[in-house]
Amino acid sequence: MFNFFSGQHVLILAVIALVVVGPKDLPRLMRMAGQGAAKARALASGLRRNLEEMTRTADLDGLRAELNALKRKHPLSDLEAGLVRIDDRRSRG
Repeated sequence: MFNFFSGQHVLILAVIALVVVGPKDLPRLMRMAGQGAAKARALASGLRRNLEEMTRTADLDGLRAELNALKRKHPLSDLEAGLVRIDDRRSRG
């Protein structure tokens, strides 16, 4: 997504880490950094999925409200409801 580090930046950071941390602890530090990056990536992915789901839910709620409003404005909706009731009465009796 974003490319913050070029090859030169990574090389400079590796040399600085080698000097500061030392060659003995550098693999452990790199493993911890990789695990932290993986956790951050998983967190961002989960957050994105949740936001997409919330957006879809909000869109569906809006569509449902619009559909119900259209049903109420439909001039034959009362007639349809009455016919269903009459049909139900005939089928029972």
